[in-house]
Amino acid sequence: MLTPCKIRSVALCHCTARFIVCLCQTFTAEPSVSVKLVNFAIVPKKLALCIVVCSLVACASAPDRTDDSSTVEPQVPNFSEPEAAVSIQSLEQILAELERQPNEAAQRRYLLTQVQRLQSENQWQTSALLLSQLEPSVASLSPSQQRQYRLARLQWLASQGLLREAQEGLTELLAKDAQQGGEQQVDALRFARDLAWQLQRTQDTAQYQLNLLALGQAATEPEQSWLYLRSAQNPAALTARGADAEAWLSLLRAAHQQAEASDSSAVQGWQLRHPRHEANALASQLREQLQYAETDRHALVLLPLSGPFAEQGQAVLDGMVMALEDQQDLSITVRDSTTFDYANLGEELQKVQADTLIGPLLREQIGKIDNQILASTEVRWIALNTVDELMAQPDLWYALAPEMEIRQVAETLVERGVKHPLILAADSNRGQEAISVFRDYFLAKQPDGTVESGVYRTTDDMKTVVQDKLGVTASEARIWEVKITAGKILVDAQARSRDDIDAIFLPGPIEQNRLLKPFIDVNIAPFMTPIPVYATSASHIRGDQLSENDLDNVRFTEVPWLLPNHPQYPRLRELLQLRRHWNYNLARLAAFGHDAVLLTQNLTTMAALPGFRIAGLTGDLRRQPGGIKRELDWARYDGHIVKPAAVAD
Repeated sequence: MLTPCKIRSVALCHCTARFIVCLCQTFTAEPSVSVKLVNFAIVPKKLALCIVVCSLVACASAPDRTDDSSTVEPQVPNFSEPEAAVSIQSLEQILAELERQPNEAAQRRYLLTQVQRLQSENQWQTSALLLSQLEPSVASLSPSQQRQYRLARLQWLASQGLLREAQEGLTELLAKDAQQGGEQQVDALRFARDLAWQLQRTQDTAQYQLNLLALGQAATEPEQSWLYLRSAQNPAALTARGADAEAWLSLLRAAHQQAEASDSSAVQGWQLRHPRHEANALASQLREQLQYAETDRHALVLLPLSGPFAEQGQAVLDGMVMALEDQQDLSITVRDSTTFDYANLGEELQKVQADTLIGPLLREQIGKIDNQILASTEVRWIALNTVDELMAQPDLWYALAPEMEIRQVAETLVERGVKHPLILAADSNRGQEAISVFRDYFLAKQPDGTVESGVYRTTDDMKTVVQDKLGVTASEARIWEVKITAGKILVDAQARSRDDIDAIFLPGPIEQNRLLKPFIDVNIAPFMTPIPVYATSASHIRGDQLSENDLDNVRFTEVPWLLPNHPQYPRLRELLQLRRHWNYNLARLAAFGHDAVLLTQNLTTMAALPGFRIAGLTGDLRRQPGGIKRELDWARYDGHIVKPAAVAD
């Protein structure tokens, strides 16, 4: 008999490889709670104590972990939900039932069953304790039980926010299922689907859902299956087996065909071929949405055409006009946002008969939009910038924000397996913000990585900062100590740079990076592999030949329109001839205005098909909660020449 004690402080530390639970406790007597211990081989007294401890601290907050709930629709399971509480009575029942099992094999079967139940009830810590007791006897489990154990362990990893680690193990498990033709694929596929969704791997999510449909595992409601399928970016690359899964995939492809205007009746054709399919009503709704997107529209555009930002506003307008040349179903009325009377916005919208509001471009002007004015109309609003708080919320945020490029660099480095990047930036508000955005996003995607940063205030600081962060200063100090110790003995030594830094990111403008890059080159030991250097489009300006090879082999993100391989690049050259005073920043704003028109025409389509992508001048555009995700192209300097390139080049 054991009398547990009231816990004042408990810390649970989980080793993901072996599920070791460490408990640090301070006790005071609490005689009113008692738990009967079970005396059998695979459940020692420590297990009972740990389970009681877990139940007493179940009301505590869950471990800190990345919460992606803002990007996940509520119908989809979220592994970062808080831990559910476990009652003492239910624990007593588990222990009592374990005691009644006839042998160790039966006890292991029962523990596996309880692990599944506990995880389905979101009682992750208690399930981890049961798994830790099973681990020493995994070899004694049947192949089916071993697979069940491995799946439960991966689900526990996901519950702790270790989504990528869980995904890696799950990929291996599903590969074995495919080889062995396993019959227990359903639970693993559901887990894989939900995990891919949380990782925003929408293509994988759709494929897993199609695999479930092939196994006869349709969702409770057709809308749930469609939720997982409609975010796929490339339906042509998906595969399906069986009539039901093939019909769902056919609907997804028909929707994309109609959205791309290649077949205006593609969804209707699907309905004629599948009149009794469960998704028929959903297809009718989809048809209405896509047909609504094809109607003629008129937009009121608010841009700064006077004042200090008139040049930027005119560049955006030039891009819009360029887009309208190729479009027949959208017209615009333009007003100067600097002098516009925002109190009369409703009257102006009615006067020009606009069904869409585009702009303003400047943040302080966006804040002047009144929610009551837009609430009384059916006008859609596309804001051309972002602000933290608004009286009115737009239908779509669209901004040419540098933070988006920084996040793409961080995401790309994670995909390439980088674990220890170094970011060098100016000691300014903008530089510190770039470091913060990069670090937060990189560590969210690569939890076991580290981000090192170095800041400089003047150009004279750059050499010192580079030498310090690459370990050259420390290496030279060690060499000097050796030479002093050696006395008259000649010591031939060369400073050595660090070998743990696997990428360098320079978020600053080209003027700073042209000075930093040579310092980086000369401070990497010649016998070591060069460290790849990354930057943003801030390192690419008109007249980049002035770099004089200083940025050689630097890879950077860029809007596709500004790269020589883009189909519209000749048009860019023509525009730059007309606007001889322009730099590439204004050309990017023109591309931004062009794509704002494309988004206006496809707003309804992108809401119906989140996986639908627009090949814009500023990048591949895809709608996601919170705004537009823009994926830029990659380029690199070859000497002073800019060349389009895959980031792995």
